[in-house]
Amino acid sequence: MIGKRINSKLLIFSLISILLIVLGLIYWFFKPEAGLAQYRNSDSQSQNVTQNYALAMSDSKNTTLPTLAPSLKGTEIDCPIQVDANGNLVLTVGIRSCFDYFFSSLGEKTETELIADIRQYLSATLPAPAAKYAAYLLEQYVGYMHTLQNAKPSGNFKTTDVEELEKIINQMHKIQQQFFNAKEIEALFGHERNLNKFNIEQLRIHANKNLSTQQKAMELAKLIGQLPPTLADGVRVSMQFSELQQLTQEIKDKGGSPQELRSMRESLLGPEAADRLEKVDQEEAVWQSQVNNYLIKRDQILKSEMTDLNKQQAINQLRTSSFQNKEELLRAQSYEIMHDQKR
Repeated sequence: MIGKRINSKLLIFSLISILLIVLGLIYWFFKPEAGLAQYRNSDSQSQNVTQNYALAMSDSKNTTLPTLAPSLKGTEIDCPIQVDANGNLVLTVGIRSCFDYFFSSLGEKTETELIADIRQYLSATLPAPAAKYAAYLLEQYVGYMHTLQNAKPSGNFKTTDVEELEKIINQMHKIQQQFFNAKEIEALFGHERNLNKFNIEQLRIHANKNLSTQQKAMELAKLIGQLPPTLADGVRVSMQFSELQQLTQEIKDKGGSPQELRSMRESLLGPEAADRLEKVDQEEAVWQSQVNNYLIKRDQILKSEMTDLNKQQAINQLRTSSFQNKEELLRAQSYEIMHDQKR
């Protein structure tokens, strides 16, 4: 058993800290919707077999579950592991999810303790053939994470260096091949690989100086549309929002026109979404004007010769008359804080 500890922040994608920021969080962020949902819902028969095995063996073996770390107590154990009718392990991303669930508490427990917890869980909930294979995959996974942690990129890596990032991802793939066969890699890392490919192409598009902002939006929309069905829905909303912010800022930085902003939104999101965003812009402009007028009058009160008590009473009355509901009042107070900090 491997005794060396893995740093918890580098547990998932510990190649380098930059790669963890660019790629690692993608897996965690989309895992509940994009990756695991299909395995929890698409093969209920296999899941039922797992549950039936656990019940049938309750009298013949120790089914005591491990004691979870404090941060995990009260949570549902995230181990959607499946077996077939013969008690054999079905390869899915749920296996990796199970390992990562326990390892997320590294620091509260040692790596050795967590490995023992996972083995205990596997033994308590799976039939012998599946538990044996899952324990083997656990050993390989720990070895993989150790090797990944020790891997270093060549040269001075920059997040904008697409070619270097691609080399790092390829290095990660080679390390995976040292510990897993093709079917295991597809099950455990297939979604991650698809997202890595997406991220590389995304960076290529942004780095292409020959593309206008609208052309970038069109290319990014195509890229999102090419994602596998199991990933597209989960990734699309987040990526569209992220790209919308980035491309909007790009247009603002170069002093682009409202029509250019509209064209970019249509290319990335479609005309209906662009219409909705324009409506939001209009509503925000009205709100901002309302807030600005309020802040001007508030400043006038603060600069007056009234007593502090009278100033506060006047501001409270102004605020109440300027905004219609509790949400607007709370939002206005947030603007007051930001306004005073700038002043």
